[in-house]
Amino acid sequence: MHVLSFAKGALAMFWLVALLNLTYPFGEPLHRGLLWASAAMLLVHVGEAALFNGRLKTRPFPWLERFQVLLFGFLHLRGLR
Repeated sequence: MHVLSFAKGALAMFWLVALLNLTYPFGEPLHRGLLWASAAMLLVHVGEAALFNGRLKTRPFPWLERFQVLLFGFLHLRGLR
């Protein structure tokens, strides 16, 4: 369970760095690579949210669950019981 929390924290830091890269672009090789990596990861997480939409509807706050899946992807789904 601690590994899952650590991985979620690391992924939250990735999204924070990706947002920082949008506002203050980093150097050229890192800027473009991070932009493509974050776009690909967001696309994968949108697919996960669409795929597990039925499972998320049974939760008390489905909109919050969908948002967490967009941020953390499979790591959040893994924590659901």
